[in-house]
Amino acid sequence: MLFPALLWLVACSSAGNDGTSAGGPVVTSGDAGTPGRSDGGTGTGWGDAAVPTDGAPASEDAGHGLAGDGAASAEASSDAGGGSMGPYGGDGPATVTTATFQVPSPNGTFATTAYIPGGTGPFPVVVLSSGFFQPGAAYAPYANRLASWGMVTFLRDDPNLGESTANVASDVAYTVATWLAATNADSTSALYGKVDASRVGLVGHSRGGQIALLAAEGGAMGKIQGVFGLDPVDSSQNGTPQARSTLSTIGVALAFLGETTDSGSSDCAPAADNYQVLYQAAASPAVALTAVGADHTMFENPTSCFACTVCTAGTANKAQVLSDAVRYVAAFFARQLLGDATVGAAFDGAGASQDIAAGAIQLTSK
Repeated sequence: MLFPALLWLVACSSAGNDGTSAGGPVVTSGDAGTPGRSDGGTGTGWGDAAVPTDGAPASEDAGHGLAGDGAASAEASSDAGGGSMGPYGGDGPATVTTATFQVPSPNGTFATTAYIPGGTGPFPVVVLSSGFFQPGAAYAPYANRLASWGMVTFLRDDPNLGESTANVASDVAYTVATWLAATNADSTSALYGKVDASRVGLVGHSRGGQIALLAAEGGAMGKIQGVFGLDPVDSSQNGTPQARSTLSTIGVALAFLGETTDSGSSDCAPAADNYQVLYQAAASPAVALTAVGADHTMFENPTSCFACTVCTAGTANKAQVLSDAVRYVAAFFARQLLGDATVGAAFDGAGASQDIAAGAIQLTSK
């Protein structure tokens, strides 16, 4: 989680959260239409999600395109070297804009930036928690991709040492359980009528992965449909509760994408607390993906990542690791929130078999 390695940098640098996650509008290619579903139903496992009928990927296309006018962008066929990677390797058909909100959590008001799909909604929601000391902008590629496929996505700068992991997890739970419905009902909000609080997913990187899991096990339990951990670190630093303790009771589909380069001396993602430990503690359905040759910070946009050089450098291509990670996250939540059954239990329909054959990832599931 970068914690030990970053402490010495705090004393000699004023860098950190630069607020860039609250930037101006982002627009992706495509029309203003968005994939979605009208029945409001969701599944919490890999095997029970129905295929939407109003613009989500068509099941007969095996995940490689969209029905009607919602065709996947050209990027989808070129992501990760081409082949059948499914539509989520590229941006979806929705235009995307951003808006910054002040969330009045019981722990104190915090700023979050929403990536909002064009269209009327309501849209499912993904809340992404940043890694320790990392700005929300480092995860903008995920937010933009998710929103382009019709999922409102929230990013927040990590509050650093000013807020405990447990409190940040509580903020996430408050957002899901209370604030989403409130902002959806507020006629002055940019999210008025656009949020479907019955379809929510959580994702997080490093300490953010632990935050997402703790929120799902705590105040957000029963209100989410899936959690994705990006090289999550389940540390007990400063008395933080470990998510693994009650992970088997979480009751939703879990996916983890991690690496082993930083499982040793760097302390960025120690083996005792990494994604493999969490996968072992998880109940079915769960999937663990290993990005071969990646390091802990390759899951971030390198132009925004703070102090990325403190971790052990991996041998994989940075751009490819990030591209693959964005694709897997988008595919997972398309499965869990949009009901795209073409994304199967082992990410079939989302390029896993091609990545495995190329030696880019390893996969295990239960």
